Amino acid sequence: MVWAQHGIYGAGKDLYETFGLIETAEKAAEIYMKTAHLPLANTITDRQLHLMEESFGVKAREGYLE
Repeated sequence: MVWAQHGIYGAGKDLYETFGLIETAEKAAEIYMKTAHLPLANTITDRQLHLMEESFGVKAREGYLE
């Protein structure tokens, strides 16, 4: 939910971390609001993500991919 003209709460180990987290959340919300109405393009399939896992030697979070 976007609630214009209202505050945000954040918590971190210090003021700088807290401010950074709030800034990140605000930027993510801005990007979402600017792109949510657009059609999906250039999507990556689960199979392609599994291939990238193998290439980079990483493992996706359990239950995230089919």
